[in-house]
Amino acid sequence: MIATIVVFVALQGLFWLPEYDVELLHMFAKVFIAVALPFLIVVPVAGFIYSFFIQGSIKFLFIILHFICICTISGISFMVFMFRYFVPFAP
Repeated sequence: MIATIVVFVALQGLFWLPEYDVELLHMFAKVFIAVALPFLIVVPVAGFIYSFFIQGSIKFLFIILHFICICTISGISFMVFMFRYFVPFAP
């Protein structure tokens, strides 16, 4: 889950890239997004499924944390998509 949070924060940092006009930086951002988005989808889902096989009282905590992570990533991805393609006043 820590790796998911780190990748998510790095993706949020990519929003400041339009300020710079360096072709290599934009190419790196495109590759990073192409690798990071599937990672952000697969890892929390796999952790959520794995949480059902954990024994003990920590099982409920793992299920809740992975569910919150999935909901957060889905919600922010939806907002970014909507602002990027459908809202006329988007940056």
